[in-house]
Amino acid sequence: MRHDLFPTPVWHIEGAPQQLIDELYQGAYKFKELYPSENRTNQGGYQSPPFNWEAFHPQGIEYINKVVGDIIGKPKVTEWWYNINSQGNWNLTHTHPGCDYALVLYLTDSDSLLQLINPHSMRINNQHYNSIDAKKGDIIMFPSDIMHFVMPNKREEDRISISMNLQLC
Repeated sequence: MRHDLFPTPVWHIEGAPQQLIDELYQGAYKFKELYPSENRTNQGGYQSPPFNWEAFHPQGIEYINKVVGDIIGKPKVTEWWYNINSQGNWNLTHTHPGCDYALVLYLTDSDSLLQLINPHSMRINNQHYNSIDAKKGDIIMFPSDIMHFVMPNKREEDRISISMNLQLC
């Protein structure tokens, strides 16, 4: 008999509406022109300042509330921000304190660059990192205390995502 103790849930939600993804993608570059980059975990690239949920795309609010609500109940998004990683840019290892879940909405393919660090790596097959190959329009959601980082972008094209911090209501 096998017992998987202390599993860590990670959700992969596929296929946000294409029109929404296209509009958010265009918005990434508009925000980059309007707001200076924050220096949080990004090593190069652009990380917008955090914004209130009310400032997010109206169709995006409906979509996130629905797909996340179907999993964990109605979330409270405490903040969201854009990430634009050009070739060679990456993000340091970090967590998202002060919230329950971290969410990433991919506006381009992820290329499996998001690396989740296994909190049980000494116990389960000694596997330290896990990645998920999210495509454009996919969401990855995981507990906010999971250490994670983003590997350097190897493509010439920008890798763009939106990150969000969520609290349970």
